[in-house]
Amino acid sequence: MSKNDLEVLNLIFNPESGYAPAADSTESEPLPEPDERTLAQLKAIELEGVRLAEKNALTSALEAFTKATELWPTYASVYNNRAQLYRLLGNTDAARADLDTAIRCGVGNSTVLKQAYTQRAILRRQQGDGEGAEADFAQGARYGNEVAKSVVKNNPYAKLCGDMVQQAMAKLSAPPS
Repeated sequence: MSKNDLEVLNLIFNPESGYAPAADSTESEPLPEPDERTLAQLKAIELEGVRLAEKNALTSALEAFTKATELWPTYASVYNNRAQLYRLLGNTDAARADLDTAIRCGVGNSTVLKQAYTQRAILRRQQGDGEGAEADFAQGARYGNEVAKSVVKNNPYAKLCGDMVQQAMAKLSAPPS
């Protein structure tokens, strides 16, 4: 069975698990990782940015996150954090751009992807893009974000569709009368 077949069966038997668009099933290869020394630097800079943001030193936090992106432009985690900071600063366009980058650079990293998709879903919902928000919440749920899972689980249309499929499958598997 193909990966797509397994995802369809999972959706049929677990409708609350959320739908992952087929386009994601052709994920590209993960990007090259930084060496250990560079990764340690990136994590230290990112942690400093988080600490600064927690102290409400938002401009300094933004500088730290930006420094990390300059050191390793495909380090996906820092784009998630900088996007959150941009949201706090009211710059939703920059937040959206960083989330798009986090998703593009985070291939293979479920921790990054579950946050990026869920954050982008929240942004999309705030901007009135219900369809895009729903798709991103489904992806966030697929990667394990609990907030996204609860949104997908409470989607009445997805639940209704899942219930109908389960009823049809039960009728098909019932012995003939």
